[in-house]
Amino acid sequence: MTAHSSSSSVASAERSAAEAAAPHLELMRQTSPSALRRKSASVGLLLLWLSDDVLVHLNKQLAPHGMSEKKFDILMLFGLAERGLLDVSVLTPSYIAEYFDVTRSSVTGLLDWLEVRKLLARKSHAEDRRSLVLELTPTGRQLLNDALPDFWSGCESLVAALTPQEIAVFQGLLAKIWSHLKGHGAAGAQEPAKARSRR
Repeated sequence: MTAHSSSSSVASAERSAAEAAAPHLELMRQTSPSALRRKSASVGLLLLWLSDDVLVHLNKQLAPHGMSEKKFDILMLFGLAERGLLDVSVLTPSYIAEYFDVTRSSVTGLLDWLEVRKLLARKSHAEDRRSLVLELTPTGRQLLNDALPDFWSGCESLVAALTPQEIAVFQGLLAKIWSHLKGHGAAGAQEPAKARSRR
């Protein structure tokens, strides 16, 4: 659940963010442990809210193509594999689950949705005829190619309020948060199997 602002100016947006967070920050003051860095927690809270808004924004961009961001991510992964841009050419549910850092059952549901709509199809494995693998259909490939420009435009528009200099700084900060959440630091060195995980 997110707090939304309809204000157009940066100053108003900042005030609106502060106003939206005010009750939560008071609750934090009343209930948080004394060692909590409240400023850091308040920024984390805003980041959590914005993550929901990011998905809403991208889902609107993809809606004309009948896709959500989660489903489109799976379709795009097959496009990456088809173009030789991944470390594998055949995608298995296990690989997809590890790549997105989600459960196998979540991936199965998304794959079934894409297959029912004939965006993916099963075929015999090239090396093991007893095994079946999924691949893009011509319809799925066309949808992917049609939707990608809108997807990239949606990604660009997420940071439209920032200057090029701010974007460069923000990119560095996001990369630092990414590494922290993915455990790519000292803790991550103990889990090499997760290195290819995108999310």
